[in-house]
Amino acid sequence: MPIYSWPRPAYKPSAELLRLPNVRPSPYQIPAGGAAICTLCHRKCRLEPGAVGACGVRFNLGGRLYTAVYGLLTAAESRPVEIKPLFHFYPGTSAMTISTWGCNFPCAWCQNWQLSKAASLTGTYAPPEKIVEWALENGDSGVNVSFNEPTLLAEYAEDLFRLARARGLHASINTNGYLSEEAVERLAKAGMEAMNVDIKGGRSTYRRWLAAELDKVLATSRLAKSLGVHLEFTYLVIPGVNDGDAEEVIDAVASFGRDTPLHVTAYYPAHRLNNPPTPPEMVEEIWRRARRELDYVYVGNLPGHPGQHTYCPNCGYPVIKRAGDRAVRIELRDGKCPRCGREIPIRGRPGRYGRLYRAYI
Repeated sequence: MPIYSWPRPAYKPSAELLRLPNVRPSPYQIPAGGAAICTLCHRKCRLEPGAVGACGVRFNLGGRLYTAVYGLLTAAESRPVEIKPLFHFYPGTSAMTISTWGCNFPCAWCQNWQLSKAASLTGTYAPPEKIVEWALENGDSGVNVSFNEPTLLAEYAEDLFRLARARGLHASINTNGYLSEEAVERLAKAGMEAMNVDIKGGRSTYRRWLAAELDKVLATSRLAKSLGVHLEFTYLVIPGVNDGDAEEVIDAVASFGRDTPLHVTAYYPAHRLNNPPTPPEMVEEIWRRARRELDYVYVGNLPGHPGQHTYCPNCGYPVIKRAGDRAVRIELRDGKCPRCGREIPIRGRPGRYGRLYRAYI
């Protein structure tokens, strides 16, 4: 039977919360006669006064929708873009990576469940200017919202991305892709350049394990691509949950074009799901099958696997080699393979890492 794990709010909506700097009205709402319909994600929660959304961090007070986590951060740490994973986006650079509380998906296998399954008002409040300051001080080339679901920091991310792009920093998110079209449009307008979308499996897996719809994830992703946002997808292969969905996942990603990167990642038991780890041979088989439809397929959570590298789809030359979470050799000439001249789709110029894993919160 599927296991659902939703965040549990550790607070109750009240007028006293309005004094907190992290509690702010949200533009993602439609008034509904005292109720408020949240338009931040595809769940479209209808909240009566005093109610909290499925994500745990949106609430209705007096007929108005508020976010409880504007700038309320649970982490701020420099990380390589490759660990997102974003392999075709400013390779060899790092981003100041931030997170908050809560999530709009009930994944029982969450790797960051300490953050996503909690909905607290504790944490560190930091204005967007501070994140940009930290990134520049640390030598990072960008900012990223990750760890828990970044959709929940949308209002804050808009302000952060505008400031970051004005200072020459790239901006990205790691998401389950269930944010609404409105949220994607606003984030893209603010300067979001890239999304790694965690594709959880096929349609039946979304319905059974997540009470969600794959087609809404794909629709949001298509809109993002049309707005010029760089896309990469990650498929965490979980035995007994979504390991039978490989063909459906590959077809879905291939619909975005052969040059769309797909990361096929091994699962290890986490949070409330104790299914056995993904056998390496299962990941290997899916990797090989996906390469028939896609030019750039990668393997995650299997250290030393040749699927960590970027190969020219024309001549097979390894144009980017990686070790662990870092690019260790980048051989591109004006964005092309140095051996045969094939253009490799990379967003942004390769750069330098800042002081990796330096934590500010």
